[in-house]
Amino acid sequence: MGTRKQNQTLVKFLDIVKEKSSIFCYDKDPRAEELIRQIIKEMRTKETLPVIRIYWNENEQNNYSDVDNVASFHVFRNFTSTLIKVEKLLSGSRHLILVADLTTLKQLQNNKPYINFISILLRKSREYNNPMISIVSEEEISIQVKTELIPYFKNEFVLKDARMKKRSDELIDIRYETSGDALYLEPYMQNDINKIKEIFSLTPEEKKELDKIVGRSIEEYRTTM
Repeated sequence: MGTRKQNQTLVKFLDIVKEKSSIFCYDKDPRAEELIRQIIKEMRTKETLPVIRIYWNENEQNNYSDVDNVASFHVFRNFTSTLIKVEKLLSGSRHLILVADLTTLKQLQNNKPYINFISILLRKSREYNNPMISIVSEEEISIQVKTELIPYFKNEFVLKDARMKKRSDELIDIRYETSGDALYLEPYMQNDINKIKEIFSLTPEEKKELDKIVGRSIEEYRTTM
């Protein structure tokens, strides 16, 4: 990937997620978890934020153990007490809120309390202008998460085949790669608007050359008719 494009794309992406809630919907992409880890690292490089980590299962306790300054909360029926603690942290300073994979909620017999809990977190994220990140499987997502939570995330990204696209914004179409401790982002393809901008930014000499090429193509087309 080109260094210049990589840097520009990364800066633009970090601006998009900086103070908003973002959900990353992965489709058969085993690199989703690693991508989120690298995104968090880049976000904290730009702004050294403490992390509030929400997880659902005890076996996730040591996930992200390599991330410093983390307040972790194992949420299991203790919704009110956890929200009180989180509210206290958010009111004191800016945090990055990291919520474990929402796909897990499909396995619960009654996930309504969890849905309500995350809804409140989303509201608090907006209220305090704190970034919030989570992921979910497109294939295994529960209907409640899909209808009651996803629409309230400010950013919704789809991950598939090392490609990250933002729903509702076709201009955000990014190819990503994780290698070691590095994250590489680059525009997936040049869109039509950028092509038009390039044409209008041509020098007079370049425009004349382009006109000649277009003129020759039209003449060749006519002779074949």
